[in-house]
Amino acid sequence: MATVLELQPPPPLPAAAHRLRTPFPSTSHRLTSLSNSRGRSPSLSCTAQIAKDYAISRRNAMALIFPSYILSKVDLQDTALAQPPVVFREYIDTFDGYSFQYPQNWIQVRGAGADVFFRDPFVLDENLSLEISSPSSSKYKSVEDLGSPQDAAEKVLKQYLTEFMSTRLGVRRESNILSTSSRVADDGRMYYQVEVNIKSYASNNELAVMPQDRIVRLEWDRRYLSVLGVENKQLYELRLQTPENVFAEEESDLRKVMDSFRVNKVAG
Repeated sequence: MATVLELQPPPPLPAAAHRLRTPFPSTSHRLTSLSNSRGRSPSLSCTAQIAKDYAISRRNAMALIFPSYILSKVDLQDTALAQPPVVFREYIDTFDGYSFQYPQNWIQVRGAGADVFFRDPFVLDENLSLEISSPSSSKYKSVEDLGSPQDAAEKVLKQYLTEFMSTRLGVRRESNILSTSSRVADDGRMYYQVEVNIKSYASNNELAVMPQDRIVRLEWDRRYLSVLGVENKQLYELRLQTPENVFAEEESDLRKVMDSFRVNKVAG
């Protein structure tokens, strides 16, 4: 059974400039490749690129919803919107044995393929999901069974690229491992944290005969953050995704989600 607890809001954070895009492609059993099982590859949509010039900040949008937060100034150029604080809730799954915090205004999406899936209602490709390895095919004792954090990062990146595999002509992906780390949380368990960047490029006319007619453009550029933990002989992965161009301004919220992730012993 999963429960949701509302947490006290932290201090206001600076506004972020978001861009509207299509939702992150749903996947199922993403962690199976880390336990030598088969994964699935999602399809990607690029139609949101058309709307990139019509971006709206998530926090600015929330401020517009609450006009009482508008601060009046004599000079119109100095007019500012008071940003409501980001409130976090805690999601607790006692049946599968994990918990984490997430922004209160994020929406839970059913049937997304993951054990649980939340997304930002304004920036559809900013989201989080939770994956658990199959209990019948994994016998993990510790996250260190994956090797070093760098070893785990290479496996995570390989799984991402497998999922994003495309049959379209002219599609090219560039990827980099940005950082890896390990930490022992207050529950005494070790967790690995992995950050990668993946860019997708595609030709605007992949069937063109002449190379000069096949202009390659950037489809999307995203930051992926994973937190890996082991309990109940299973590997748990909390995944977060955000557009790279807004990561810096969303980083504080995303770090809070990552640091809150815990795996728990399941009775029975």
